Amino acid sequence: MKLIADSGSTKTDWRLLKEHGEQLSFQTEGINPYFHTSETVAKTLRTFSFAPYKHTDIEEVDFYSAGSSTVHNKKIMETGFAEVFTNARVNIMHDLLGACRALFGKGESGIAAILGTGSNSCLYINQEVVLTLGGQGYILGDEGSGMHIGRKVVRDFMNDLMPPDALKLFIDEFHLSKDQIAQAVYKEQLPNRFLATFSKFVHTHVDHPYFFSLVDDAFMKFFERYIIQYPNYKKYPLRVLGSVGFYFSKQLHARAAMYDVHIDKIIKAPIEGLLAYHTMH
Repeated sequence: MKLIADSGSTKTDWRLLKEHGEQLSFQTEGINPYFHTSETVAKTLRTFSFAPYKHTDIEEVDFYSAGSSTVHNKKIMETGFAEVFTNARVNIMHDLLGACRALFGKGESGIAAILGTGSNSCLYINQEVVLTLGGQGYILGDEGSGMHIGRKVVRDFMNDLMPPDALKLFIDEFHLSKDQIAQAVYKEQLPNRFLATFSKFVHTHVDHPYFFSLVDDAFMKFFERYIIQYPNYKKYPLRVLGSVGFYFSKQLHARAAMYDVHIDKIIKAPIEGLLAYHTMH
């Protein structure tokens, strides 16, 4: 049996393929080597249930993960997985490669972008990632992501910069003090996930001029820092993967048009595309 999975910073989508083409679907929390050691990867994996099957029943794992772009981080993941999937051949790959395979399959080329909890992009030609821009994580990058949008609204709240009507919407929704937010950002684990949760609130109120401007500014920075830096970027289609790209597609298309960038596909999650890629003959 074979497991195919895509893991962002927030969640992991799994597909279990049985020998006669049957499939089982699972969803668990995300596993990111920037926030895990090999020991905590193994500990987390042991909590996941693939009932009625056990971890030792799996013969192959193709796992695409945010953060697994360096030799060091891949080693963290491989070591943790090997402790749990003891009978499987484990392939740890970067989620950006997974995005490309889900968006372009085996026969197309273009610019692939991830806009979810975090953000990333690359130029994908002839089934190879030839150039990457972005992917520095939530402290040094992630422009245009859910974390970035959430951080912008939280920062304005903390600095008393929100318009009064937007501030009332924020307070009525979250009932959080500045001290509670500071605690979550600086003392608790996974602050990127915490900040990204506020992007859902922004989406609910995106027709408000303040929130619309906030989202548009985030996408402007994403395009300026990443997409238009690719050589001859206008000649490639841009395809986008992730919940932020999916739910803010109207605003993303509008900002893309300002740079003569053509977005011809936006998908919320890559797992079905990856399933097709790995079962394609």
